[in-house]
Amino acid sequence: MSNNRPPNTQSATTHRLHLSKTIIQLKQTHAFLLKTGTKPQCHLLLTQLLLRLLRFPGDNLSYAHHLFGQLPSCKNQYLWTSLIRSHVIHAQFSLSIRLYSKMQREGVLPSEFTFSSVLNACARIPAILEGKQVHGRVVKSSFFTNRIVQTALLDMYAKCGCLVDAQNLFDVMCDKDVVAWTAMICGYTKVGMMQKAMSLFDCMGERNVVTWTAMVAGYANSGDMKAAKELYDMMWVKNSITWVAMIAGYGKCGDVSEAKRVFDDIVAPDATCWAAMLACYAQNGYAREAIDMYMEMGNENVKITDVAMVGAISACTQLEDVEMAKRLTKNMEKGCCDRTLFLSNAFIHMHAKCGCMDQAWKEFNTMKERDVVSYGAMITALADNGETEEALNLFSKMQKEGIKPNQITFIGALSACSHAGLIEEGCKLFNLMTRVLGIKPLSQHLTCMVVLLGMTGQLKNAYNLIMEYKGVSDAGTWGALLGACKVHGNTQLGEIAASHLFEIEPQSAGNYVVLANTYASLDRWGDAERVRKMIGGRGNRKFPGCSWVSIIK
Repeated sequence: MSNNRPPNTQSATTHRLHLSKTIIQLKQTHAFLLKTGTKPQCHLLLTQLLLRLLRFPGDNLSYAHHLFGQLPSCKNQYLWTSLIRSHVIHAQFSLSIRLYSKMQREGVLPSEFTFSSVLNACARIPAILEGKQVHGRVVKSSFFTNRIVQTALLDMYAKCGCLVDAQNLFDVMCDKDVVAWTAMICGYTKVGMMQKAMSLFDCMGERNVVTWTAMVAGYANSGDMKAAKELYDMMWVKNSITWVAMIAGYGKCGDVSEAKRVFDDIVAPDATCWAAMLACYAQNGYAREAIDMYMEMGNENVKITDVAMVGAISACTQLEDVEMAKRLTKNMEKGCCDRTLFLSNAFIHMHAKCGCMDQAWKEFNTMKERDVVSYGAMITALADNGETEEALNLFSKMQKEGIKPNQITFIGALSACSHAGLIEEGCKLFNLMTRVLGIKPLSQHLTCMVVLLGMTGQLKNAYNLIMEYKGVSDAGTWGALLGACKVHGNTQLGEIAASHLFEIEPQSAGNYVVLANTYASLDRWGDAERVRKMIGGRGNRKFPGCSWVSIIK
């Protein structure tokens, strides 16, 4: 009886494998095998079990690794290739490359499908160094002239931006199919070399929707919507990628009406098309229309993607709509889309702009991962709301956590200092930014420093700082200096600041008014009247009152 057990076990396990329709059933079969099978049988049947598992949809890679770990010396080329390919399908590109390297160390020879899978992974990361190493192995193998491998190599070089290498491969290929032509064209469109792409497109015999879409998207991304529309109108078959490319292209050019026309012509737009149109509205200042579209998506049961959510958050931020902010937050908590780092950062900014600092803090504190943008958004929010100490404490915490501040972070920190009049802290921060970290200041940084120096009457230092970074200053910077000169009665520097403002904003009457008031405060009525007469004589108009410091918010 005992001599018959192994074949019966093998037969029973094989039968169970064929009957297994779910992952749970496969795991039950695995348990049965471990309980009843002998070691040689286990290795053979585990291989079959693993191959069966890899045919199931869904992400089962962790279980697949568990099974694969029980095969210490597997030489099955098909199994290795299937495992590598499964990792690529599930976007585990780095792991697939490591599996390929392990396969090499185990002495298992790759097939053309192994090469094409790992090259696909290299293309998607992109990992040009690893891709070239695979290329070297291909040359040593018998697959260098294989069309599948050649096309995969071409695609890898094109997606990694190595277009000379890609073109060289393309030129020596004897049997170029539509995939090879499309890969080469996509490589050129990706970097905006549309003349090269169009030359290939004209020479190409068979074209598919991917090729057409690559050309349309290439022209749209480069801002040539006339050329994009010409090709778009010639297409017999279009897909969501084509429509999104056109909507996004018009959005970048600010032509919202044409983008809407494209959207309205789509018979059954999918979630990506809705998201593209919503983003187009938000990016071009049509905040109310963006919110209306978000509401319409809900009414039409259209899936809210992360792109759509970002657009809705941006629109809500522009409107500072507290009720809509609450609604978006609630929808996010219900899991309408994945809560990415980018989305969390956008939520912080939205809540802060809507004046909901408690919600901004809640979002920040519940984040599993934070980056410099997260800290920058929160620091700026605190600074804008006058919470100077909290802003500077958060800036210090960010540095302790090893996150290097950037230009935006320093705008928030310096803004906090300027609001509170912390001259010493502001100077230290500016020195850290420019001298230590080597970050070039923007006009907003200079404006903050001029405001700070102006508070303590250091007008000469403020002027010298502006001149040190000549070319960076703008109307806000010179306006801050002019305002400080009025407060301290320094007409000499005030005249210099005003002259720059007259050049930058010749139609703004506010600059003339400030200078005239500076003269008047010193009882220089003649000069004050002279400047006031210049307002009407130059056709200037008075804009609504605002603070020069407001531009740093």
